[in-house]
Amino acid sequence: MKKIGLVLSVLLIVYMLSACSTFDKGEVETQEKHKHESTSHNNPFIPAHTYEKGDIDTSVPGVPVLMYHHILKVSENKKFRKNPAVITPEAFAVQMKILHDNGYKTVGLDTLEQYVDKKIKLPPKTVVITFDDGYLSNFMYAYPVLKRYQFKATMFVITGPMQQNPEKFNPDMLNRVSWSELPKYSDVFMYEPHAHHFHRVLGRESFMLAQPVAAVKNDIHTVQELLQAHHFDTRYFAYPYGQYNQNTIKILKEEGFHMAFTTRKGRVYPGSPKFELNRIGVFPYTNIKEFKKIIGLDGLQNSHSKDENHVTL
Repeated sequence: MKKIGLVLSVLLIVYMLSACSTFDKGEVETQEKHKHESTSHNNPFIPAHTYEKGDIDTSVPGVPVLMYHHILKVSENKKFRKNPAVITPEAFAVQMKILHDNGYKTVGLDTLEQYVDKKIKLPPKTVVITFDDGYLSNFMYAYPVLKRYQFKATMFVITGPMQQNPEKFNPDMLNRVSWSELPKYSDVFMYEPHAHHFHRVLGRESFMLAQPVAAVKNDIHTVQELLQAHHFDTRYFAYPYGQYNQNTIKILKEEGFHMAFTTRKGRVYPGSPKFELNRIGVFPYTNIKEFKKIIGLDGLQNSHSKDENHVTL
């Protein structure tokens, strides 16, 4: 009986760690198939309670910060089919069309920061769109859709694997965006740090927790320095695998960051702790009904959404 309990505990930890990208060193960790009704993706290494105090105003709807990763067509996706971080271009296009046809607007992280600081108010139909890791598929499939609807997004990049010149797209590999491509797509994307080499795990623990503080600081400083050298501001950070602790927060503040994002599910409100901001992951099993619920559209009738299943890429 004890052995069964131990096995179940291990499986639960594996399941919950899928909240952030499971990609590392060009390989994808094997994932258990997730049930469609499952919407909770808590990471056991995210603190149960926030480290920072906030004066959260929940009298307003709050802003959903959507979290995406990799995008592949069904016909292309032979290697990563079991990975919950991969969605199809068609699903992404439908979701963006729902936002557009129902009058939603996107804002950048600089605007979200003012909202969190209670300097501005935002309308209920406001979303923030983020992509973790910096996959070339984001340029290929997400960019045209976002540009069509005049939406903005933030890409949290891992700079260690990035090359100067563009990679040739291969759906069986995890192609990254290149340094030379970033300006071309900057009319839609802003670029912020995710990690340099420390988007890795030791066992089931992120290097951001497992490695010495000095090494973690060096990795964060390196990704920040590289982006700044390419003329991109670095004020916002996304924790690899959503894992962080007091030391990580302290380092980010020392390096001049303004806000940081977890993978803890929930909305962002005025007064939310700025280094422990929530996001909501969008996964292959996030159907239209669930997506509408995420953005607060569930239960509403809207005549503009009649053709949301018919999207031409």
